[in-house]
Amino acid sequence: MNIQFRKIINEIFDFTYSNSSIKVPAKVGIEIGKILHTGLFREENEKRKISFHFTTDELNLIKNFNKSFLNKTSNEIKKSFNQMNKELNLYSEKIQFTDRELVYIVSLLNNVKFTGNSNDIFGDALEIFRSYWAKKEGGQFFTNQAVTSLALKLIKFNPLNGDDLVDICAGTGGFLLAGFHKIRKIVNKKKGTEKNVASIARKSLRGIEIDKDVNKVGNATLSARLGTKNHEHILCFNSLVNNLIKKSGKINFDKHYCLATNPPFGSKIQINDTSILDHFDLAKMKGKNVKSVSYLKKTIPKSPDILFVEQNIKLLKPGKGRLAIVMPYQLVSGPEATYLRYWILRECSLIAVVDLPSETFQPHTGTKTSLVVVKRRKNRLSDLKPSDDKLVFMSAPRWIGHDRRGNPMFESTPDGKISNKILTDFPDIEEDFDNFSSGKKIENNNISQEINSSEIFNDEYLRFNAMFYKQKDQVNIIKTTKNKKNKFQIFKLESLIKKIFYPGRFKRNYVDYYKGAVPFLGGSNITELLTKTNKWIREDDPNINQLQVKPGWILVTRSGSTGIVSSVPKAWDKFAISEHVIRIIPDENKLPKEYLIAFLKSKLGQLELSKGIFGSVIEEISPKSISEINVLVPKDKKVLNKIVKEIKESENNRNLSMQLNVKAMNEIESFFSI
Repeated sequence: MNIQFRKIINEIFDFTYSNSSIKVPAKVGIEIGKILHTGLFREENEKRKISFHFTTDELNLIKNFNKSFLNKTSNEIKKSFNQMNKELNLYSEKIQFTDRELVYIVSLLNNVKFTGNSNDIFGDALEIFRSYWAKKEGGQFFTNQAVTSLALKLIKFNPLNGDDLVDICAGTGGFLLAGFHKIRKIVNKKKGTEKNVASIARKSLRGIEIDKDVNKVGNATLSARLGTKNHEHILCFNSLVNNLIKKSGKINFDKHYCLATNPPFGSKIQINDTSILDHFDLAKMKGKNVKSVSYLKKTIPKSPDILFVEQNIKLLKPGKGRLAIVMPYQLVSGPEATYLRYWILRECSLIAVVDLPSETFQPHTGTKTSLVVVKRRKNRLSDLKPSDDKLVFMSAPRWIGHDRRGNPMFESTPDGKISNKILTDFPDIEEDFDNFSSGKKIENNNISQEINSSEIFNDEYLRFNAMFYKQKDQVNIIKTTKNKKNKFQIFKLESLIKKIFYPGRFKRNYVDYYKGAVPFLGGSNITELLTKTNKWIREDDPNINQLQVKPGWILVTRSGSTGIVSSVPKAWDKFAISEHVIRIIPDENKLPKEYLIAFLKSKLGQLELSKGIFGSVIEEISPKSISEINVLVPKDKKVLNKIVKEIKESENNRNLSMQLNVKAMNEIESFFSI
């Protein structure tokens, strides 16, 4: 989107909310839509080169509120609007802005060309307005335009082929507006008119939104583009209630070709109503791996994001329907949600997964998410053999176009200057998917790849987050290269150690220092050169044995800053360490602990560890996933012994450094009798 045009729309928004007589977002949106529609009509039907053009003198008259000029210009615009509405039958009422408001807004659009370019000026304007409305009504209802556009690309929405588009968590209408953009592009290629676009969109776009205020904004977004005639494009009710869906008359089960949605997510908002839960298979399922997936005799509370996955899939036409849905990263990667992925893969073929950048929904929420695209099977699989499924498109873009505060990010030019082009690699994903779909080579393989679905079916947890397979692929490349050159042996970590674990969760009872108290370290301390701490636990605390560590153990942080590797030096013997740190007890008879420390800290070791990371808000890794990583051990004993010797020296120096640090601090503290 052109930065100058963004500034114009921002100024229009600021003006309408600070100076105009219309303050309600829904009404403002419709009135702006009337102006933008008039601009399109003037160029398309009245054959004007530029919709709104003012000379410098005329702009001064507007700025000085010249009543005669304002009245004359307002009448001309309203005349165009009335003729447009007569021909297209879009609006049920006249323009509501005063002459002064109308002409001032139009003057801001001076020399903006509405037609004849690749951009949808109208759509871009509404996207900016929609983002402002979302901030007022609640950011969780807003989905970035880059995501909505990509979703429509991945499900190959095309109403000329009979597709409709439904969003049962419509929010401010982002996915449906993206559907309109897609319709406009398709119709324009066929040399159709704006009337054709509106007619097709009205027939093929529909949604549901439970929140009344947000529903108004969503309908205003679409009404601004399609007009207020037959304006209830988004219905208002709870789309998890099956009877309400059936009564709607516009949306029903086993019927629709395309769905795209971003449901509300969060484990803290559990659905407990059994009248709702009784209709969902997923409310009766659990299982942390494929073997443990099972059905329960009764329903249990579930978060809405899980139920919406099932509801969306059941609305799809069997054998034909495609769904693009934003899912928390935990649901596509975490062991706890294995049963959900099991159900999805039985019901659907997996088409694509895009791990969205962490900034995608910031600053409103920091939840990490993936865009998952599936096609409903004609018949459910009886078991999880790959069946006729073949390739799955995977991508992990880096930039969404804004930072974590929501501020736009722009590309840098070769000389280091900031350009006017938004920083995003989403267009690259669309190009990659086009190549994938046509059987061509994926060009941007630094962010996209294709995998065989059998890789997912053969995974114990059925993970389908893109980063897991990207990192797995990188690991395989490194292992293959190194294996040929240096002749490594590959072992599972669990075969080289005695035990891997972390303590249970319990309340820590800290005490003031006394002789005999046990020093306590947090996860952030495990790489530090310290033996002094401000936290202490009683030596007879009932949980002390679980927390205490011994020299030679290896430590790995399991949450937050995940995968940091350290070891327990002699100076930390019997220190207590947080349960957020995983303990690995090496087996010296199988592999020297020093080599294991070096491997886990290496690039290859870190890649192996990162495969098992999951979590939507806080990243986590489990002892089980660590125990399953591959460890490359050189067959050449000279190479192995050299690495072991170097780490031994490093560990000895680390321990000595700790002792010297403590000695120096004690000397300083003695000056002040601390």
